[in-house]
Amino acid sequence: MIPTADRTADAVAAAVLGCRAVARLHGGPFGATTTYLPGRRLAGVTLTPEGVTVGVVGRFPATVAEIAAQVREAVAALLPGTAITVAVEDIDLDAGEHGGTPRPQISEGVQLT
Repeated sequence: MIPTADRTADAVAAAVLGCRAVARLHGGPFGATTTYLPGRRLAGVTLTPEGVTVGVVGRFPATVAEIAAQVREAVAALLPGTAITVAVEDIDLDAGEHGGTPRPQISEGVQLT
């Protein structure tokens, strides 16, 4: 298992949140991507002996591939040789988060998940 899980999980979270294409961490369905630490939980990062899983909400206009690549690069810099799984759970379309990028038009009845 990855040593000092609390510091490692926090370092992974900080690195991922530093990615331009990431709006925030996401715990996934039913909070499955969560690290339970003494007195708190960190949604969006799971450390196992097999590797690291990170759940994120991407930032429009980045594609899912771009988001995942940025996250993998950030985590690999911290934990070289570790298997990294990235779950892009949603895309944040809020133009305020993107320096004025216009919000795309979405047809009625279309749901982005």
